[in-house]
Amino acid sequence: MKLRVTALLATLVALAPVASAQLNTTVGPATVPLGGELSITFSNDTPSLNGVSMSWLRVRDANNVIVYSDTNFELAATIGPWGWTGFTWDLEGDNGQPLPPGTYRAEVKSDFGLTSTFHRFSIVDGAAGLVFEGTPVLYGPFGTGLSERNFYLQSPNDPGAFYFLLGSFTSAVGVPTCNGTFPLDPDALFVQTLTPGAIFTKSLGTLNGQGRSRAPRFPIPQDPSFIGIDVEAAFVVLDPLAACPVVRISNVHSMTIVG
Repeated sequence: MKLRVTALLATLVALAPVASAQLNTTVGPATVPLGGELSITFSNDTPSLNGVSMSWLRVRDANNVIVYSDTNFELAATIGPWGWTGFTWDLEGDNGQPLPPGTYRAEVKSDFGLTSTFHRFSIVDGAAGLVFEGTPVLYGPFGTGLSERNFYLQSPNDPGAFYFLLGSFTSAVGVPTCNGTFPLDPDALFVQTLTPGAIFTKSLGTLNGQGRSRAPRFPIPQDPSFIGIDVEAAFVVLDPLAACPVVRISNVHSMTIVG
């Protein structure tokens, strides 16, 4: 299947009434590496049950030509309070061939087919891609425990390599490295994330055989003062034995903590 459904967390199929409010939709990474995949996540950031019906995914290229359209696929689920669900798309066009590098726009129709959301992304050969699957929310599923939604790291050219995920409040200047500029600013949050696991759990690790990892998470304390804070994240692929240990640098993923 071109669309691979993944139960990211606590998808509850229930007989209870379902809220009709709009779910939050996250699509990324903004820079998808050639050989990677696009992640689509629906987040229920409310204390109510909520529903999602993914009526279609439609992708257009820079010339507004439809290169992929699946209007028969439906993801119908009832998501518990502060839960989420999603799927990935393998970047293959309607002809079954991988789409070439370029700029694209994805249309995702969700929330029982009532609305469409539009998301621009680029496919880049040799890139590393980062997305946070969902929105960073204070509460865990059903309002209990920490919220620990995950990041999704991709660098298909670097299977088994080390990664280091970092964060900051801004990304205006960046930090120079031996292989380009790391895009996060060296602010207080950046300094904290230099200690592995201090802010993002499993922020230092290894990519799998496909050059991917969903291990890093963002546990947010249930403190309302965190609501509205903007957080930036990016990761670097490392080779500690190389003359320049910085192999590849990902895109920045921007997010705002909600509650």
